[in-house]
Amino acid sequence: MNLNLLYRDREWGSASPYKDWLSITKDLGLSSLFKAAETDDSVRTKSGATAAGDPYLGQAVKRVMAVPLKTADEIKYRQEILKDCITKQGMVKDLYRISSVVLAEWDKLGRKNNGTGEVGTKGKLITDIKVLKILVDGMRDVRETVKMNAAGFGSEGFTGLYNRLEEEFSDERRTNLYIVLDSMSFFSDIYEKERKRNEYLVRVPKMRLECGLSNGLKVGDFKIDSLQSKAVEYDKQFGVGNKVLDRITSLSPGVISLRNDQALKVDAEKLEFAVVSYVYSYCTDLVSDFGAFFDQLHFQMGFYLGVINIRSRMSRFGIEYCYPEVDTEDRLRYEDLRELILSFEMSGRTVGNTGRLDDKQLVVITGANQGGKSTFLRSLGVAQIMMQCGLMVPAKMFRSSIRTSIYTHFTRREDSAMNSGRLDEELRRMDRIVNGLEKGSLVLLNESFATTTEKDGSAIAYGIVKALKEAGVKVYTVTHLLSFAQQIYEETKDDEDVVFLSAEHLDDGQRTFKMIPHAPELTSFGLELYDKVLG
Repeated sequence: MNLNLLYRDREWGSASPYKDWLSITKDLGLSSLFKAAETDDSVRTKSGATAAGDPYLGQAVKRVMAVPLKTADEIKYRQEILKDCITKQGMVKDLYRISSVVLAEWDKLGRKNNGTGEVGTKGKLITDIKVLKILVDGMRDVRETVKMNAAGFGSEGFTGLYNRLEEEFSDERRTNLYIVLDSMSFFSDIYEKERKRNEYLVRVPKMRLECGLSNGLKVGDFKIDSLQSKAVEYDKQFGVGNKVLDRITSLSPGVISLRNDQALKVDAEKLEFAVVSYVYSYCTDLVSDFGAFFDQLHFQMGFYLGVINIRSRMSRFGIEYCYPEVDTEDRLRYEDLRELILSFEMSGRTVGNTGRLDDKQLVVITGANQGGKSTFLRSLGVAQIMMQCGLMVPAKMFRSSIRTSIYTHFTRREDSAMNSGRLDEELRRMDRIVNGLEKGSLVLLNESFATTTEKDGSAIAYGIVKALKEAGVKVYTVTHLLSFAQQIYEETKDDEDVVFLSAEHLDDGQRTFKMIPHAPELTSFGLELYDKVLG
């Protein structure tokens, strides 16, 4: 049975992630987002602190975000499911809990080692029957949970899941599965246990077999007519009452007592094993099917529960969000777009930006130091990644085209273990990016090549950015290399596909952290910061 709560036509599997996902995660600071996914801010300890988180939720969000959706239809499909999850958070938590319990119980029985016991042995068969019961019980709980919430579903994904559960795990099929499990219970459950002193309960099988006769009136092939399991109570295991009961039972037509015939008892146990193995063989596909279902349920509910936690953190800090629209044209429009990662790290709201970058292949951002340029660039990158994962975006409005190939190149602190200089390291990273680029890719450059002189850095940046633009690659760059910015401006100021933004700087030196259309300035106003900090 398919879950189909991430994709309409398939389960989570081996889809291709962003080619440079590790750099994207590091440069955009997405680890803070994954950390927020682990913890439900609404759950507090007695001291008022946030309850401990679940690292699996963060890992699930990280894995899903690494794989971009490729069409507007895929994004819309997942967005609608997310809306249902937010509306019915209790259901999501219940489904995640059910799947966690099922997998944990299965782990105790050796799930990761394909069960305990050697294949073809009594121990392995007992384990397999117990696993089947765990899975059937879990499917029953999942169906009941989904059915309780079905009336309010608005998404195709959850509506489809409800219909599949009703069809593929109907009342009739569930009843039949429990009949099969009950008939095999004598074999997998404890044979005999003392409920009270000298009072015992034992599950015994009742088999009806048909057989043929071969030469010499020897018993031929057996055929199972029926198999049942019955709980029998008695006192004093070897007492008079038990012997009388055994004697009466043995007088029934077609019943043979095994109590006083050890050889016959051994043969009967072999027959029990053969019969139960035969019955269970018809259930092996169910174990595979249900097992795969719970693996997917745990992962997919973990993802959505992590996103619910991210939304909860956004609400806590007063960060508005929207469900972004996918544009089939080359457009980018945003209203009050905020940098979510910084908001989480600062435990508050950041300044939002509003703008339109329709049909812009090159965006050059310059301006005052500490004016919010890098923050703005990250906000664009994070929003694009979240949109392409089907998530909400921290803005009043966000509309963008899909960029399934995204690369980041941010300046980094020098690694103490680096064997060569920082410029060499920057160029090596750029070389990896260039080798993976395709037309329509998006590259985010943040103060790249500022690790060398202004003259050399400008020359390198100019050559790379110009080549990327000519190759049809979309580039957003933040730079302090004024010669580079000025040269690009002089060459492209009349091009409709190029725009220059600047961090707004008021006359009194105040930074508004807003990005406005502006030609590159010949200063980053570093002296103002010097006067402010050092007087």
